[in-house]
Amino acid sequence: MACKLHRVRYYNPKPEPINCVSFNKANKTLAVARSDASIEIWDLNYAPYLVKLIPGAENASVEALGWVNDRLLSTGLGGALLEWDVNTLSVKNTVILTGYAAWCLDVDPNNTLIAVGTEQGYINLYSVEYDDIVYKKLFDKQEGRIMCCKFDKTGKVLVTGSINTIRVWNVETGHATCRISVSRRGNEMIVWCLAVLSDNVVVSGDSQGRLTFWDSVLGDQIESYTTHKSNILSIVVSDDEKNLYCSGVDPVIMNFVKVSKGSGKITGAQWVKNVQRNIHEHQVRALVLNGDKLISVGADGYLTLSSYPPKWVMRIPPMIPAVRSAVSGKNKLLLLRYSNHLEVWKLGTYGTNENGNVIITDVQSQQNVDKENDNTHLEQDTAILDYKKGNKSSGTQKLKITDKPVKLISVKSKKNKQIVSCALSPDGQFVAYSTDSDVRMLKLETEDESNISLTKMLISGLSSMCDRMVFSEDSQTLLVHSRGELKVLHVDAQAGATVVQIIPTDKYLKSKTALHLHVCEKTRSNVRYVVLSDSAGGVAVWRAGCAAGGAARARKYDHHATLPAYRCVPAALTVDTANETLIIAYVDQKLVEYDLLNKKFSEWGSAAQSALPAQWAARRTAVASVCAHPAADKLVFQDETSLWIMNKKPTNNNEEPSVKKKFNKNDSSMNLKIIPIKYLAGFHWIGDDEAVTLEILPENIVSQLPPAFVTKRHNMG
Repeated sequence: MACKLHRVRYYNPKPEPINCVSFNKANKTLAVARSDASIEIWDLNYAPYLVKLIPGAENASVEALGWVNDRLLSTGLGGALLEWDVNTLSVKNTVILTGYAAWCLDVDPNNTLIAVGTEQGYINLYSVEYDDIVYKKLFDKQEGRIMCCKFDKTGKVLVTGSINTIRVWNVETGHATCRISVSRRGNEMIVWCLAVLSDNVVVSGDSQGRLTFWDSVLGDQIESYTTHKSNILSIVVSDDEKNLYCSGVDPVIMNFVKVSKGSGKITGAQWVKNVQRNIHEHQVRALVLNGDKLISVGADGYLTLSSYPPKWVMRIPPMIPAVRSAVSGKNKLLLLRYSNHLEVWKLGTYGTNENGNVIITDVQSQQNVDKENDNTHLEQDTAILDYKKGNKSSGTQKLKITDKPVKLISVKSKKNKQIVSCALSPDGQFVAYSTDSDVRMLKLETEDESNISLTKMLISGLSSMCDRMVFSEDSQTLLVHSRGELKVLHVDAQAGATVVQIIPTDKYLKSKTALHLHVCEKTRSNVRYVVLSDSAGGVAVWRAGCAAGGAARARKYDHHATLPAYRCVPAALTVDTANETLIIAYVDQKLVEYDLLNKKFSEWGSAAQSALPAQWAARRTAVASVCAHPAADKLVFQDETSLWIMNKKPTNNNEEPSVKKKFNKNDSSMNLKIIPIKYLAGFHWIGDDEAVTLEILPENIVSQLPPAFVTKRHNMG
């Protein structure tokens, strides 16, 4: 079945560079701080998945992050050490530092102490035991700012780096035990990063592009390598201390390996260059290791995962966290979310002939689509390449456009704050959004495009931040989730929005942070379901629409079911109203279908899982959204690089699945079609045969980045 597709390419949010990261090895959670002071928390247990977002504040900065077990701490140019409540996404504790702005922090291996280095040369040491932050001591003041600090593996020694100097400190006394001068021929040298090995060797990266190994007891230089043409900003060492990676302004990632040398009784070890990789064009600011996967981040805003051998790269583009967009199918309106403003667009109109058929102007071959998505500048992303080559589609047809897309309004958030969530009513009449302190609703009148009006509406009973919000099908109800409460608001064009029901979710869900909030259209049994999933992976369902209690009762939502806990969080979910089932795609690529009428899992989920090709389970990226096809018994899955269209009913029911049978890309019994699109930020149906894709072209991301470090490359790595 052909589908008219609006390929929206005018959505170009500014990519925010990543300042720093911190990896919690215990639960494989990565905290990422961007230049707008927002903090993202990613789950890396399976496919990388963003589970929480702490919005940034204007004129704030996050220069360093640290995990103390499951507690997240940060510091920056504001001169304070902050502890974040990752459940409510708000500040839990604030400690003012001695020495004003802070550039670095580190947590000792025992998760009991935290050291913070400041602009004026002070090292602040705090005890972080028993869920509290207690001042412990100040180390001896040093000259100049402290750029980096690192505990050794015992937690009894702290090493700091500054301009021209590395100091080794006794944590117990607060006195320096060794001072190492790193200046060379009188030139000023900035020590940007450090690593401390278990054999008392300190590794430093400096502003001259040198990687140097030092004896921390004697202060002697052991060996030195000029690995980069500019500043080395980050060093990471594997747990077994056999591999070391470094990178920086010169974005080449250099790998060193530890090898044994000598023979007989005189033996030793030496670090030697292994491989170098060119997987970034802009400066790399931080490196961390997750097992054999290297995570590198920096000025381009990408979260890049790589390994070697075998050579493998996956890039997660710098996108606004979901939900990024919403549509009004009735009025062909599209809501786009940016960091601190919203835009409403009128979608384009295609031309039709005298018979009512659409006018086709051009046919684009599949080869051209592949070429359009190609990237030859760096090592290639690992993304369904087999499917790209195996897709035998005849191509896409371009339709004649009679009316081009038009931007109707642009709404800036109050006080220029970062927008956390937004929603557009299906009738296109209301726009709602939330920041970390305000919730606002606007009435939009677009009948006369030459005279568009925007009116602020009153909201009663809602004041705190809403991390998810969605309108019902009739646009008369707005559902929001706010810190462990699901609130139902009745929306009236004249009177505004009023909270009519508050549902505490702590009985059914563990976390106070929502991951997904979905309200479906009325099903054939005249019931409307609301599905809420939290960041701990729980899924709960409420229902409304039972006519027995009258109109008021029909608007009230009652708890219907709570699904059994699974090992990971849902990546996407939707309600298939035609079959009255809940479809869930988990981060580990598992699919399930829950029968909402009978409150049990259906057989389709396990059957679909076994029928899918091995490439589905091997995917590195998580599903971003799933929706039911409005005119066929199909499901459409979206991730950041493709659309996956799945037939719910097998094409050939008589064929027995065989484990030994090889995968054939053209085998229709696989019930799966893949359409590569890079990068895909959203997908929406606006009719039975009409849809919208929200695409962010890689070249548009690059065009907004600062100039790259230029160097001749004779070997692409």
